[in-house]
Amino acid sequence: MRKMKNKKLKAILSITGYFLLVLAICFSGALVFHSVYYELIYVSGISMSPTLNGSEDEKSGTVVDFGIVDSHKSVINHIKRFSIVSTYYSDDYSFSGALKPSPKQKIKRVVALPNETFKIEDSKLYVMKDGEFEYIPYSFNINPAVEDAYTGKDIDETTLGENEYWVLGDNRSNSRDCGTL
Repeated sequence: MRKMKNKKLKAILSITGYFLLVLAICFSGALVFHSVYYELIYVSGISMSPTLNGSEDEKSGTVVDFGIVDSHKSVINHIKRFSIVSTYYSDDYSFSGALKPSPKQKIKRVVALPNETFKIEDSKLYVMKDGEFEYIPYSFNINPAVEDAYTGKDIDETTLGENEYWVLGDNRSNSRDCGTL
């Protein structure tokens, strides 16, 4: 009887050991995969509202959206107009081009692609095609309750370089937008 209990105990311990080993392998693999390939991003502002919701006050305890961002360098080849991307602002970089300590990634929407000429007039996006500006339907979230919410948000005709993208927040009246990515 005692031998039978010992065999059962050994079998249970063996199965538990294998289970814990598999669990540890999965956890360490997920940790490596996450740290090398993907990043977890929390939305902390309202510049992408209503698409992505964040809080104006990070200490308010408001529930915010979050997501996983693909950080592969190859993903840049698949960026299309209106893709949502994470980036740093130009003032997050030092004069030498290195990131300053503790920069925060910003989440924005791509509105213009490399080598394009575009402009934004009266909250409408225009992209140069065949020598003429073509209207690209896209609704910027302008708060009509804020008088002149769009003032200063028009963008004059701008031509991007070979590796430049123009990004903006969806909530233009509450977004610090600063150009190229």
